[in-house]
Amino acid sequence: MKELISEEQANLYILILSIVVPVISVALGLYQNSRVKKEEKKILWLNTAICALVGPVIWFFWGIYNSIENYYGLDSVKALKFNFCIAVGLGAVFFVLFTYTPRLIQAGATPRRRK
Repeated sequence: MKELISEEQANLYILILSIVVPVISVALGLYQNSRVKKEEKKILWLNTAICALVGPVIWFFWGIYNSIENYYGLDSVKALKFNFCIAVGLGAVFFVLFTYTPRLIQAGATPRRRK
C-alpha cells in the first residue's frame, strides 16, 4: 500500500508552516499597528512576537516528535505518552504567555500613585 504522504513531504510542509506562521504574524502586526491606540502598541507587538515564536516551536517540536517516534516506534504507547506530554506542555507555555504577559505589560504601564 502506498503512503498518503511521504516523510519528505511531511518535513517540507512543516518547514513551510514554520516559516509562514512568523511571516503572517509580523504582517498582521504591521497591518494592525496603525489601527491600535498608542497605549496598546506594546501589547500588540508582544502578541505578534509570541505568535511569530510559534513557527520555530513547530519546527522544534516536529524534530523532537520524529526522534521519539523513531526511537520507540510509530505504534508505541510510550512514544505517544511522551509526545502528548510535550504537546500539552507547549500548549500550557503558550497559554501562559498569551494570557499573563499582556497583563504584566498593562500592569507595568499604568502609572502608580506616590504616597
